[in-house]
Amino acid sequence: MSLERKRQMMQLLDEALEQAPGERATFLANACDDTKLRQEVASLLDTDVTNGVLAKPAFDIHAEDAALGRTIDKYKLVRMLSRGGMGTVYLAEREDYEHRVALKLIRRGLDIDDVFVRRFHNERQILARLQHPYIAHLLDGGTTEDGVPYFVMEYVEGEPLDQYCARNGLSVKERLELFRDVCSAVQFAHQNLVIHRDLKPGNILIDAQGRPKLLDFGIAKLLDDSLAAQTVATAPEGGAMTPRYASPEQIRLEPLTTASDVYTLGVLLYELLTGLDPYQSANKRRDEVARAICDEEPDKPSTAVRRRVAERDSESVPESQRLRRRLSGDLDSIVLKAMRKEPSERYNSPERLADDIHRHLEGLPVKAQPASFVYLAGKFVRRYKVAAAFLFLLLAFSVVSTILWQRAQEDRRVADASYEIMRDIVGAVNRNKTREQVAQTLYAGSIDVSQKLGKHPERLIEVAGSLGVAFRSLWSYEESREFMELALRTSRKHFGKDASETFAPRSNLVVLLFDYGKFVDAENMFRGILKDKAQLGQSGQKLFRIKGNLASALMMQGKLTEAEAIYREVLNDREALYENELDADTAQSRKSLAALLFVRGDFAQAQEETQKALHVFRHHESARRIASTVDLLGRVEEGLGNRDRAKRMILEGLEIRQRLYDEDHPRVAKSKMSLAALLAAANPDEAHSLIQEVLAVFERDKPQSWETAEAESILGGTLTRLQRYDEARSLLATSYEKLVKIRGAENTTSRRALERIRYFNQLHDPGEQIEFGHLHPG
Repeated sequence: MSLERKRQMMQLLDEALEQAPGERATFLANACDDTKLRQEVASLLDTDVTNGVLAKPAFDIHAEDAALGRTIDKYKLVRMLSRGGMGTVYLAEREDYEHRVALKLIRRGLDIDDVFVRRFHNERQILARLQHPYIAHLLDGGTTEDGVPYFVMEYVEGEPLDQYCARNGLSVKERLELFRDVCSAVQFAHQNLVIHRDLKPGNILIDAQGRPKLLDFGIAKLLDDSLAAQTVATAPEGGAMTPRYASPEQIRLEPLTTASDVYTLGVLLYELLTGLDPYQSANKRRDEVARAICDEEPDKPSTAVRRRVAERDSESVPESQRLRRRLSGDLDSIVLKAMRKEPSERYNSPERLADDIHRHLEGLPVKAQPASFVYLAGKFVRRYKVAAAFLFLLLAFSVVSTILWQRAQEDRRVADASYEIMRDIVGAVNRNKTREQVAQTLYAGSIDVSQKLGKHPERLIEVAGSLGVAFRSLWSYEESREFMELALRTSRKHFGKDASETFAPRSNLVVLLFDYGKFVDAENMFRGILKDKAQLGQSGQKLFRIKGNLASALMMQGKLTEAEAIYREVLNDREALYENELDADTAQSRKSLAALLFVRGDFAQAQEETQKALHVFRHHESARRIASTVDLLGRVEEGLGNRDRAKRMILEGLEIRQRLYDEDHPRVAKSKMSLAALLAAANPDEAHSLIQEVLAVFERDKPQSWETAEAESILGGTLTRLQRYDEARSLLATSYEKLVKIRGAENTTSRRALERIRYFNQLHDPGEQIEFGHLHPG
């Protein structure tokens, strides 16, 4: 039998063994047009059923169960985990100490064939070079007493990627975040010159801590000549595959590159987001599946979901419609770019695919979308809501108006009412120039929104929620809260108090409360969410985030002891759950704790925790988190008196943020504020120029915030240094009052504002010192 014929037989046999016994004949009939080849595989399957030959380990020709309890080297076989065309994997335990592993043996009959022995050694060599937290790693290897090769891997007790997501009811965002971890594992393999070639849900297990583990490099290909020449050079390139997840070039048996894995990642992402096979291959013959992969364009994910809606009963329609809206746009484009037929048109690496997903989650333009004016403007508005308040209103409400107008075919009355609301809103923007005028006219034109849309709750929720966000962009707190509460009340009444649909309007409202310093109200809402188990679902991550947000609300009130206890509880729970010192979410909890320690003035411990968090973020190359963490570390170092190190950290954060955002973005302004505070004493001219830039941003974007008050205090300090005392006096007094009211007197920010007042008073006679209320800081 030729090598090619043997390869085809073993590939078909491997796929047939994955089917239920009663379905194998049907599978072979659909999968193979070669009658003789089909008969050869069927004969092997019959032999396996009657004698168990295929399933027997290489060292034992008796019944499969007889292998259990046997020992290979120091590993006792406990039970079979899986078997394929080339090898059988057993759960095994070390005899000298308690440790469970997965042991893989080449299958009986293949150990005498050099091709398959080389492939088996190839997999072992590949695993030896792949040490990554999301890849099951090699522990040991050797040969049996009969000279049959085996190797020992980390045992992963988990479930396939798709099943894990479905069982835990993961949201689209949670699925995307988990998928990015999978991409990082594949990227690491590529960096080590390995193409996996068989990515599928069964080869990506999610462990008890919610971490992915990439398995089964049995048909992986090495890209470097040194090892590939010894192992797989004689094997045809695209032959071994799982057809449903194979790339077009695999199907065509063309030379493979890392782009083949990128394609398969696209298929996996398609299935994770839609629950559907892009080519509906279940009812197709093997040749039909191959033709579809090579020649047919799959439906967009959002279109596939719409197709699913038509196939199901009405009860599933609202949920599917929400999913369709969520997938439409960026996610459609990201998935289909990964699945392009031509390798050169896909993402050039899993890292680029993961980066586009990250950009989507951050509200940034994605590379998969054409850079049209409308698309980029929409992203700009969502990212810089306050900075582009007028543009936001024009575009955001034009979009809502268009959506509602398109739905006019469903209900003309709803469209007319919605159009009237939107006409008034756009008219307000066109007629008025100031923020206050826009807000007043906008409110006057929208106060009857509940009357006009009261009989159509879903539309009312949509419009009221958008109005709430618009007023928040205009820093019109009362109006924003009114419409956000209307959206939340309507959502609860329509969907039910504890329904998952109420989570978004509830989250919008609590963000508003937090932004405006309503920390008591925000605290109460966070506590309420924690009591509503239906809101949290089964995701531990959501629980951790809500607890962390509660701690932040407490910290902002000066309740540092209770906040610290919650921060430490979340940190400890995450450390116990993930057992990975490089877990990014655990590091984020550590950074939150460090921020509290800084606020309390415990700079030494804050330094230790911040450095630990920064180490993890640098490992993950998370630019946004690195920037915020080095900025915090810079302020901590300043508190410790390490001014040179503080400046290096703050400048690093500023440089990163200037790469990520526009120059007038609030996050760039925060870095500049840290730098201005540091420079105020030694270089007041430069600090004065910087802090004026900061105030221009904050007064535009968040005039009532504690950040604006801190910037005013820093400006007052620089004016004092520049001997412009009359200007400094008012700024120092009013900013300190604001900071004490919002954050409490014991907060580090408030204490530093008080230090600036004390410095001012040192330069003046008692009658000219700053006094206000009961306080006389002299």
